[in-house]
Amino acid sequence: MNEDYTDLSKMIYLDNNATTREDKSVIESMINHLKCTNLFGNPSSSHLIGIETKYLINEAREQVRSSINASNSNEIIFTSGGTESNNFAIQGILKLNLNTVQHIITSPFEHPSVANLLKYFQNSYENIQISFAKVNSNGIIDLEHFRQLIKPQTKLVTIMHSNNEIGSIQPIEEIVQLCRQYGSSDLRIHTDASQSLGKVPIDVKRLDVDLLTICSHKFHGPKGIGALYIREGIQLEPILYGAQHEQGLRPGTENVLAIIGLGRACQLISNKSSLNKRIEQMKRTRDRLYQGLIKQFKDENQDFIVRNSDEFYSLPNTLSLSFRGINAKQLVNQLGDRLAFSTGSACHEDTKYQTMSTTLQAIGLSWELARGTVRLSTCYMTTDDEIDQAILLLTNAIKEQLYNSTNGHDQNH
Repeated sequence: MNEDYTDLSKMIYLDNNATTREDKSVIESMINHLKCTNLFGNPSSSHLIGIETKYLINEAREQVRSSINASNSNEIIFTSGGTESNNFAIQGILKLNLNTVQHIITSPFEHPSVANLLKYFQNSYENIQISFAKVNSNGIIDLEHFRQLIKPQTKLVTIMHSNNEIGSIQPIEEIVQLCRQYGSSDLRIHTDASQSLGKVPIDVKRLDVDLLTICSHKFHGPKGIGALYIREGIQLEPILYGAQHEQGLRPGTENVLAIIGLGRACQLISNKSSLNKRIEQMKRTRDRLYQGLIKQFKDENQDFIVRNSDEFYSLPNTLSLSFRGINAKQLVNQLGDRLAFSTGSACHEDTKYQTMSTTLQAIGLSWELARGTVRLSTCYMTTDDEIDQAILLLTNAIKEQLYNSTNGHDQNH
């Protein structure tokens, strides 16, 4: 092993919006399944070994249903993750009527699996029209502007439930109400709840959406598995072709092991009391981090640290901060073996140009602030001690940059 190898167990992990550590009971559920030597069957087989395996899938499907308060477990279709679920929802609607004019309303900062897919459809089909709803400086959809965008040809609205970068939570209920009031009867509404499930309560009956994306690894489940909620009665065109798995909507032998893990992860958040405890822990550590950093830099200019979301209308675990005059990419490199977190400017150091993320562009951030933006995301496993260590690490690294800048040292501009 390399002598410079870093003990990863000693790193502080504040990048939970990128992915999360699997919950111990999720791991145990998957290991226990692997140890069951007679539960290896193909769920489509009609013999007892296949039937028993199919039962495990249906049990997990019910656990997913319960976590979002869907009416029926048949409304849950398993996929390979958030990207496939988003593709299935959007393509599944648009492919039903490719020869007619279809207007789509979306936000300016969707996940690439939504944004790039819509770009493809717009470039490939003249009858596909896309409108982008405006957002305010906190990254919240402007409802009046959204209402003005709705027209008779609007067939799909796809807006993320919460933003992965700054944590802003969208008013999905109000958006749906406007769609029902001003839109046509065949207007379908999809929300990508990948970042929200496990961090805030998700109730599809209350949201009243037609389609909702679930991504396991964002809330302590395994990677490579997700689900799409499809409200009963909503028709989708399959995007993959094969056998009749998942009610004929998603072919391919089911990933039983990962499905079991997703089911267990959903079971852990279905209890309101348990979920609320997680939320309180995430919020407490996030706020401790924010207040600690504010205290460390109280002698700097008042606008040295800018918070990029509304404290009350954002995910309880997400903290997007811009440090004026600081290079966030360099900050990540300085702390890369001690603290795991992300930049907010999506700077591509290996290219000739640097670009600002669509989220930071949408909320009107200046280039100086975007360049100094970091995303710090906690989870219910994050401890006070880890937060205190993170505050010191970030403080020292930022002060090092400020010192070098004051004394004319190169900051890798």
